[in-house]
Amino acid sequence: MKKLRITIGNKSYDVTVEDLTETNPYSAPPAASSPSDAAPPPAANAPAKRPTLPVGAGAVTSPMAGLIKSVLVSAGDQVKQGQALVILEAMKLENQITAPVAGSVGSVDVKPGDQVQEGHVLLTLE
Repeated sequence: MKKLRITIGNKSYDVTVEDLTETNPYSAPPAASSPSDAAPPPAANAPAKRPTLPVGAGAVTSPMAGLIKSVLVSAGDQVKQGQALVILEAMKLENQITAPVAGSVGSVDVKPGDQVQEGHVLLTLE
């Protein structure tokens, strides 16, 4: 890494640039961060992140954090590929989570009003 000063017009900017011609630019140990740089611990009422299952196992996971507005299927329902399964509200937009494949709904792991994180298992398909 190199520190450079770039001047544009009458304004100077101090920048750090990575030299990609070095044989191993990441060989230097990372600088120790101070405790103030550490992320704060998660809030006590934050939803727990559920373990994710591989898609091959039939898990349909949330692509982003948000609020479950509605669940459109129940366990045992037959679904077609592309059929809407869950409505997820994220950033004030409603997103349809659709079936990646045709199959039968094995379990529904969320209900309206649940907060989910990215990767949270919403339901499983068999």
